[in-house]
Amino acid sequence: MEQILRALLSIRSPDFEPMELPSSQSSFKSIGMATSIHDFDIHSRRIFIWHAAAGILPITRSELDRFEMDSPKGFHLILSERTTHPDCEPIDESKIQIVSPNQISLWIGGAVLSGELVASIAQEESKHEEPNLASIQSNEQEIQVLRSKIDIESWSESRGIEGFSSSPMLLEALIWKVSGDLHGPSGSSEKGEWTILEDPWSQRLSIIGNSEKMHIAPKLRSASPPNENWLSEDRLKIEISKIVEERRRGDSGEMSISGSVRSMLLEKWVLDTPMASIEQFRTFIPGWLINLDSEKILHGRNGRLYDLVSLK
Repeated sequence: MEQILRALLSIRSPDFEPMELPSSQSSFKSIGMATSIHDFDIHSRRIFIWHAAAGILPITRSELDRFEMDSPKGFHLILSERTTHPDCEPIDESKIQIVSPNQISLWIGGAVLSGELVASIAQEESKHEEPNLASIQSNEQEIQVLRSKIDIESWSESRGIEGFSSSPMLLEALIWKVSGDLHGPSGSSEKGEWTILEDPWSQRLSIIGNSEKMHIAPKLRSASPPNENWLSEDRLKIEISKIVEERRRGDSGEMSISGSVRSMLLEKWVLDTPMASIEQFRTFIPGWLINLDSEKILHGRNGRLYDLVSLK
């Protein structure tokens, strides 16, 4: 955890300087100094940054008192994996600020989902039944994750939801890369390529544009949807054909006494599905495991809540 915190501070605080200060009586470990940390709205000429490693007992008032006596003069930020005992209140925030485990989780999770922190994930066999199409090839490379479209803090504020715990996670999905011919009127045809997301949580397909950036999936817990949410072979072909179908304007001319009258018609361009090449890629959608009345999954793309079915 300490290495992760140092890495994220280096990204978010340009003047962060890793260093270790001796503190014989304190359980907090010095990890560096900075003059400004925007994520926690801290601006000072000198900020000492400390890490409180995970432990069974919370931080107590006596522990803070010993720390103040031992530590150098200045403002101290404590990134804590331990909760804080009620006897610590009130804390003089002009001298010390403690970042709670939940705040650290959101901070690191946001950096992971934004792609600032990247890690690899062990590839596992998917437990759902994959479509077995003769024209579909499985292509297992580095598994990628899509970008989140929501911010969990904005999401909770807009719904008036407070006081819940959350942790970042990944939701299983599939990418279908399709290439083939679109056939138009009068035997005309045109080659095309499409990248399609199968989101089994919302049970829909959507075309991913070239501007959609993905990054390597971080090492987080992942959730599987109900098996019946995945499209069957026949249904997949039908839905892919529908989503890539295009309606284009075409001209038709009719002669009249006054001359040529032109009208615009919509021409249908449809995919030659039997001859199309379809490749399958595993992917993930970012999300959060949140604890309201019960554990729920917050979808990082559509902002909807889903029941937890299978967590890996």
